[in-house]
Amino acid sequence: MDSPPVMDLSAALDRFDGDHELFLTLAGMFVERAAQTLVTIHEALAAHDLPLLAKEAHKLKGSALEFCAHPTVDAAAHLEASARRTAAQDVVVLGERARAETQRLIDELKRIIEKGFPS
Repeated sequence: MDSPPVMDLSAALDRFDGDHELFLTLAGMFVERAAQTLVTIHEALAAHDLPLLAKEAHKLKGSALEFCAHPTVDAAAHLEASARRTAAQDVVVLGERARAETQRLIDELKRIIEKGFPS
């Protein structure tokens, strides 16, 4: 089974009114902040700190939404919902899914930052 596209680049650019420079600036900020968010999510999972986990997943969801990164948004939303329901047995698997999808988004944004927008 193929993974869904990391993001809808066309829709994301529409969100930024076609402003490539703004997209690149915000992409760079996302890459920097998402790395720390993933560390915090990992620490919250290890400490079984479900309120912190829900908060960080919520932040991740909102940030990924800016880039129309639906797989990351969905993974973060499921992680947030599980943490809020205190479904501790689900959060480890959901945390890994959120990490993997976020890493895919980070990799794609880095590629665009370094090599430019696809033609």
